[in-house]
Amino acid sequence: MKNYKIFIIIALAVPGFFIARAQYTRKPLERKKIIHKGTTYLADGVTGSGTISKKRFDSLIALPVISRDSSGVERPVIEFVFSYAERALYEDSTGRPVVMTDYFSTTCPGGKLSDDWVKVIRDKSKKGDTAYIDEVTAVYPDTLHTRFYTTPVKLVITE
Repeated sequence: MKNYKIFIIIALAVPGFFIARAQYTRKPLERKKIIHKGTTYLADGVTGSGTISKKRFDSLIALPVISRDSSGVERPVIEFVFSYAERALYEDSTGRPVVMTDYFSTTCPGGKLSDDWVKVIRDKSKKGDTAYIDEVTAVYPDTLHTRFYTTPVKLVITE
């Protein structure tokens, strides 16, 4: 009789477990949507997203990024994420040439790319590569606690 009780308990518990498990749904991770309250430019105050010559890119990349709030007033950038996509020619496993992209990324506190990164990017930059300046955080100088995001910049390097 004891053997039947254990078998009945297991027979009822297993389907109950699967029913309870099927009803449990896990919420996917939700990323908070970023609201951009300004625009971002390179140090010249004119260059935003688009194409840029290698010479101009190399001269502007070492300088601080500029942001303007929604009323057009320049605000200091306190941080941004810099990503660089370098296109290069490689061989696949069969020896055929394949164009692939290598990505490099860093967080830039202080609104400026560090000197060692500037040197590396200047050495690597060539036609067809892309630079991204994203998650740009600016601040109102009178209230250092009020931060806001400005638009990202995507620059495709040309000759």
